[in-house]
Amino acid sequence: MSLALWSSFSFVLCGLYLTWPALRAQHQPGPAVAAVEIDADRVEGQISPVLYGQFDEFMFEGVKRGLTAELIRDRSFDEAPNAIGLPRYWEREPDDRNDDPGLHFHWDDAVYYPTRHEFMSERTEHSLRVNLGEDDGQRRGIRQGGIPIRQGLPYHGYLWIKTDVFKARIHVALEADRTGGETYSSAEISDVFGDWKKYDFTLTPSKSDALAKIVILLSGKGRLWLDQVSMLPGDAMDGVRSDVFQKIKALRPAFIRWPGGNVAQDYHWMWGIGPRDQRLTWTNLSWGNEPEPSDFGTDEFVRLCRNVSAEPSITVNVEGRGATATEAAAWVEYANGPVSSRQGAMRAANGNSNAFKVKYWEVGNEIWGDWVHGHSDANTYAQNFERYAAAMSGVDPSIQLIAVGDNNMDWNRTVLRLAGPHIDYLAIHHYYGTRDMMGDPSNLMAHPLSYERFYKQLGDLIHDLVPGRTIKLAINEWNTSSPVPRQHSMESALYAARLMNVFERSDIVAMSAVSDMVNGWSGGMVQASHDNLFVTPTYLVNELYNRHLGAQRITARVSSPTFDATREGKGVPYLDVVVSRTADGKHIFIKAVNTDPQRELRTSVHIAGAQVSSSAVIETINADSMTSANSFATPNAVSLQQKTIKVGPHFLVDFPQHSVSVITLNILSPTAFRRSTAVVNSD
Repeated sequence: MSLALWSSFSFVLCGLYLTWPALRAQHQPGPAVAAVEIDADRVEGQISPVLYGQFDEFMFEGVKRGLTAELIRDRSFDEAPNAIGLPRYWEREPDDRNDDPGLHFHWDDAVYYPTRHEFMSERTEHSLRVNLGEDDGQRRGIRQGGIPIRQGLPYHGYLWIKTDVFKARIHVALEADRTGGETYSSAEISDVFGDWKKYDFTLTPSKSDALAKIVILLSGKGRLWLDQVSMLPGDAMDGVRSDVFQKIKALRPAFIRWPGGNVAQDYHWMWGIGPRDQRLTWTNLSWGNEPEPSDFGTDEFVRLCRNVSAEPSITVNVEGRGATATEAAAWVEYANGPVSSRQGAMRAANGNSNAFKVKYWEVGNEIWGDWVHGHSDANTYAQNFERYAAAMSGVDPSIQLIAVGDNNMDWNRTVLRLAGPHIDYLAIHHYYGTRDMMGDPSNLMAHPLSYERFYKQLGDLIHDLVPGRTIKLAINEWNTSSPVPRQHSMESALYAARLMNVFERSDIVAMSAVSDMVNGWSGGMVQASHDNLFVTPTYLVNELYNRHLGAQRITARVSSPTFDATREGKGVPYLDVVVSRTADGKHIFIKAVNTDPQRELRTSVHIAGAQVSSSAVIETINADSMTSANSFATPNAVSLQQKTIKVGPHFLVDFPQHSVSVITLNILSPTAFRRSTAVVNSD
């Protein structure tokens, strides 16, 4: 159904928007009026308990430094050196003012702490060779700046050192990042001698400094090699930044998708297992050829998921960068196999004797796009999916497989026809930005409704091509794609909320995830710098909606003023509402999005079929204007406010202009309410 047909109806029933012509005036001063009628005893459908998940990817600082707590950049000295032999991020200490004949560096590709080389044909490892020509007490060594530290918090670190027939003395310190800067904490390491050995240290700074430096001072006369330097704050959560961890946990993700994204088609899972310091640094071909440490691998990912009570969702590489179905099956065995299996034994050797029991496995990412490795047409992908599915399910028949879908129905038709009997979920990705708007912001506000029709068409296609097979949709990448600050504005929050309302109204959408969870690009909901973070308005909507995730969608009829969009049609309702209830019948959630940029909507709410308490809590996300945006300088420009309102079987509520609101109604006698509800067909 085209958007142009919206204005020919007069009400909303079962999740389809219908409008009263009398309410279509668009430029009236003061509040506009709307109405919501709720049939609390009419259940339209079930809402997936895993509807709201998250997605994180190896994409610039999406994992390194954004998610993980490691403070040392290029800790393995693998990035290309400068003229004096120091890799990126590392500098000579105290500075480069004067020549020091007693100190020389070499980027050594022949001597390094031993690493593993599964699935890596080229050798990328290096160490920093240091030649000490004098032992005269002069300050000499290396440093790295931009280290955020907090007073009184211990920082636990280590470094691997190998020496050449002499004993070295090591002095490690946190200092102010200037020549002769104040020392906040220091530690001495004596008798450094012989083959590769790990030397631990702990530094507890006396002051906080967002831009401190770590200094490694070297004394003695001879040759030594440095490798695998590490330092983590004492409050890190299993290697994850504590501030970022708390923001992720607050989202209550039902699942987390990893390692990609595009990079899934570059990634080999063996790079990220085994002892941390024996893992290699790999080149991220998807995102700027960034050197990517392998510190965060399968074990660390699963641990993060369990720590925030999320299910892991792993995307396997399909035919990209030399990947094979055998490799994908081995990953399943590593995660889920018994210790008696080859890969299960390897997992146990790495400290996890119990199987991870990873349920969700995505077979490739965006294979239809020529920007990913392993790109193919739909027919080839479907054949590859069948091979990978057979190999992976042969290891663990209980896993659920997510196939690559597209917004192009021809791709979906081919994949469903050839591989449908083995598909549990079809992954679809949605991005919509300034180019798509074509100068009209109204298109952004209306666009989510087009997906509502698309999901219905796709559901019909699944029913026709794979009868008897329940295949749900995983919208596991979606976001606006606007330049900053617009990406982090109230406008993006409105788009997010309307799209999430569409998800809740759909009987086929079972999983969704914003792109991305942390950093990666401006769409990352947690924007984490080295020493600070802020959350985007889209984060606020995700947190609010998942905290009020109902189990059952109940019938709501909505009347609302409308607007016209240049690309998305005419008669589009300003007010978007979805209503659900909890499984125990104790609460009803009204999720309301007022996309009107200028007028509040004075809305009459009528509730039939349930008796509600006389007061309710309304939580509203809003800002001074549609263009207000969160940033490091203005982290709360868009924020959430809460208040109590009077309610009953009939009540009035004002939804402010450009706002997202959730009203929580408390149901009296929920047991009787549960007995009285009936499931109705929402078609």
